[in-house]
Amino acid sequence: MNETLNNMSRNPIGGVLVTVLRMIGVALGLALMVLSLPLAITPIPLGIPLFIVGVLLLAGSSPTAHRIVTGYLKRHPGIWQRVKRMFGEKDDPSDDSAGNRA
Repeated sequence: MNETLNNMSRNPIGGVLVTVLRMIGVALGLALMVLSLPLAITPIPLGIPLFIVGVLLLAGSSPTAHRIVTGYLKRHPGIWQRVKRMFGEKDDPSDDSAGNRA
């Protein structure tokens, strides 16, 4: 996770920059998640996509949140398959229980 940021943290200035970027990512992710809660009950549920973006930003910035999110997705394989498909990964034919699709 975040190999580029980890390579930057080898020198002192890069380490400070990585820490600041992670703090900004965590703060922004949490703010989006809090902001999405009242928006989720509106007639047009804008809070749901906003919450998902906040979770993704938080998981990308915090190793603990990343571990929690990936653990949840591993425990719920149906959601994990939808997430993989949403980000463009093709379905593995060995995982397909219905056989060959045309």
